[in-house]
Amino acid sequence: MRRRKIAIISIVIIIGLIIAVTIDLRIKYNVGLFDYIEYNSALTPAEEILVKEKPLNFGIYEEPPLAFTNEFNNYNAGIISDYISQLAIETKSNVNIKIRHKSSILEALDSNEIDFVILEQTPENFRAADLSMPLFVVKTKIVVPVGSNINHLRDLEGKSLVTLRSDNENGRIEKLFDGDADIDIIEVENMYQCIALIRNESASGFIGDDMKAAHYLNVTSKGNVYRFLDPVLDEKHMSLAVPKGNPELLSILNKGILSLKKKNLIVQTQYKWLGDFTSDSLDLRIIDIINKVVIGIILLTGALTAWNYVITKRVNEKTRELLENKEELRMIIDAMKSGIMVIENNVTIVECNYSLERIVGVSRDNLIGKSYSDIEELRPFVNVANINRVVNIGHAYYLTSQNTITNNKKMLIIEDYSEKYLNEKKARHESKMIAVGRLSAGLAHEIRNPLGLIKSYNFVIGRYALDEVRSHAVKVIDDSVDNINRLIENLLRFSKLSNNEISYVNVKNIINQIIEDERNRARDDIRIDASFIDIPDEDIPINAEVLRMVVQNLVQNGLDSFSGVSRENKKIAVDSRIRDNKLNLRISDNGSGIDKEIIDNVFDPFYSTKENGTGLGLYIVNTEVENNNGTISVSSVKGEGTMFDVTLPILR
Repeated sequence: MRRRKIAIISIVIIIGLIIAVTIDLRIKYNVGLFDYIEYNSALTPAEEILVKEKPLNFGIYEEPPLAFTNEFNNYNAGIISDYISQLAIETKSNVNIKIRHKSSILEALDSNEIDFVILEQTPENFRAADLSMPLFVVKTKIVVPVGSNINHLRDLEGKSLVTLRSDNENGRIEKLFDGDADIDIIEVENMYQCIALIRNESASGFIGDDMKAAHYLNVTSKGNVYRFLDPVLDEKHMSLAVPKGNPELLSILNKGILSLKKKNLIVQTQYKWLGDFTSDSLDLRIIDIINKVVIGIILLTGALTAWNYVITKRVNEKTRELLENKEELRMIIDAMKSGIMVIENNVTIVECNYSLERIVGVSRDNLIGKSYSDIEELRPFVNVANINRVVNIGHAYYLTSQNTITNNKKMLIIEDYSEKYLNEKKARHESKMIAVGRLSAGLAHEIRNPLGLIKSYNFVIGRYALDEVRSHAVKVIDDSVDNINRLIENLLRFSKLSNNEISYVNVKNIINQIIEDERNRARDDIRIDASFIDIPDEDIPINAEVLRMVVQNLVQNGLDSFSGVSRENKKIAVDSRIRDNKLNLRISDNGSGIDKEIIDNVFDPFYSTKENGTGLGLYIVNTEVENNNGTISVSSVKGEGTMFDVTLPILR
């Protein structure tokens, strides 16, 4: 129990750590645990060759402050340009930035004119290209004047918001308010126009990408004039996209992005362009400080918990020892198969175990505190005449004994004696059968000697039997000798069962040979068929002697069952298959069948319904099968037929 508890606690701790690490990675890097494990490694040799072979071309369209061309030096500038430059350093690659029109950026990617681009994570873009983990997130937020009384979305009801035409592409901004609020959206070309409309009160605020608004407020030093509303209306996860079927390049980019995030370069770059109005990206330095504080709290809590555990353990140790001793004694008593009850003053039951509940069929609550003589189910067991005697109660045998504990207490023990009783009975039966077997062997040998002389002299006499009466008499004698001889063979087989010798034999050949022999003995109107399922052609290890005895005896019984049966299609089927390393035989016939009243007796020795039967055949078959760890069962319907199912182990 203790190990199980420790294992459960360990598993919970491990799962908790995995969840904590996963959450931490998701917060810090916006990446899952498995992606982190995959991409938190150096470039593979194949990836290093790829970055060294040729410069990588990065395609981007102008959209300040994300990307634009500096009009003073004609250099590429912007947040994304800085990201790509840092990415090139982290991946030790040479990256050329190429400006393209927004509408042709995917076409240039498909034509391999450029190697990768920046795209939003949308279903359409996932179908068009392979996308990396998010590089950064652009949020749709609302900017209002500091002195405005607008603090919630509901305060914008009936008012106007200005947005950039590029942000409202395909009505993206307008869809955010479909059916939710009566807000008018005004489109303009740039942030200067947006602020102008807000200043002359033509619009109550700006709605659009937070980076564009933050960049404008940073470069114009208007941070003390405008503020962001708290709710984020939408998010665009921006990733690097490569053509489909380019896993090496995608892996390089993912490793570079993860390295940028781990070195906090994403936040630093955004701070450079956005200042104090940087996007909601988390500063990893702050996260690390928080993590250290949390770990310290966890360690302190763990130390206090451990100290409390030690103190509690010492306080409760003696009490627990007493309880454990009592419980151990209780478990020992309950584990005993015999029913035990303690009786006080020769009347009241003061204690009992679970086995007593099971034997008498009464719950412990209905036994404790009651007078044992008043409980109907207990009376056969506690009857004075049955003490220290084996008695049959219900379908089992029980032995009740009693011991004195103290002057006013005694213990009654009710032992389930069924198994011992049946084993003793079986042992006595087997001893009798051994004696009968020895007697049978002796009689068989004594009878066989004169029987051989009778058969020999009968043959001589037959040569002189010239008339019909004498010939008939000789034939009757000869047939009688054969019947006696078959009886002797059964007696000899009964007295000496087969050995357990295993040999490699061909099952198909054995069964087919027996069936062929029995066909020659059978009447012409009886058909004997065999079928084999999963039986190999090669030899298998099995007790061949038992197999022959089983098939031959059961087929002969099937032939005998047609005596007195008038049916057109008389048939015997021998079906065999191998399953679970066992040979399964099913021998069935549509003969006379067996009465259900006597079917349980067919395997008993000397039990037979045949006129000249010895009653040893099925007994010998059953004994041989069981001695070889096999099984045999029979089912029959009177007038319809009989079916025997036999399993014999294959010892490999």
